Amino acid sequence: MKLSNRVGWRQVEPEDFQSLEALLLVEPSRLSTKLPVNFRKASELQAEPHLSFGDESLDRFLKGLRLGQSVFLYGSWQCLAASELLCIRAQLEAGHRGLGSEAIFIDGGNTFDPYLIAQYAERFSLNRDRALDRILVSRAFTCHQLTSLITQMLPEAIHERGTKLIVTSDLIELYRDPDVRCIQSLNLFKTTLNSLSTTARLERSIALATSLDEKMSDSDPFLRAVKQRVDIVLRFEERRHSTKLILEKHPTRSGETALIKQPTPRILEEFLEATING
Repeated sequence: MKLSNRVGWRQVEPEDFQSLEALLLVEPSRLSTKLPVNFRKASELQAEPHLSFGDESLDRFLKGLRLGQSVFLYGSWQCLAASELLCIRAQLEAGHRGLGSEAIFIDGGNTFDPYLIAQYAERFSLNRDRALDRILVSRAFTCHQLTSLITQMLPEAIHERGTKLIVTSDLIELYRDPDVRCIQSLNLFKTTLNSLSTTARLERSIALATSLDEKMSDSDPFLRAVKQRVDIVLRFEERRHSTKLILEKHPTRSGETALIKQPTPRILEEFLEATING
């Protein structure tokens, strides 16, 4: 059936319009001052909190993570430790460089470690049970489940709860499923990334995704798709006594590097000590 045969037409009458005078004479008290969710006043943007790792050198390097941004950390298990640390730091109030918010942790690689979370909570003098209760965990076991979770369920959950941090752990791994055709899985992955970054922008949240794959290179189609769609890409390269951070993409600068000393097996132990003592 042709489109023209399905479209209904009617003549527009004058009474369908309000006069300009009527619109101008509406009392200000009758006008709604509530803006759509994707609009913000400039004064509100200036006052918005940003999320800090709690280490001055790292935070100077990244300039903090801001609401509406999508972030990708990859190259090391330390990305998981960093993301779980941020799930705790997000619960701190803005005065302590947090977001005063719960976090959502989407576990794509069965990597969530509640014991590490509890450890971090105790270091910040937070009640460990309450801290765990303020992290909502959902696991996906196939790339189709993960896509459905992020594109269909996540936006509504964030909008209803006002969550300011969403972590998707080991995002790429499920899309490498050998039972799914490469082109199909890559298209699903792009759809998921688009939805994740769009949700972060519209809901003024931070969407942080990780990959623990140490061998991923720029020739990887999944990594290329990430770099096209997110705001910040940070690579972790482990060395014998340090970790090299490479800022591969950033809204204001890219290509910068930093070297973080690693005296213990967990690089973030140093970050935590600096935060507590500072």
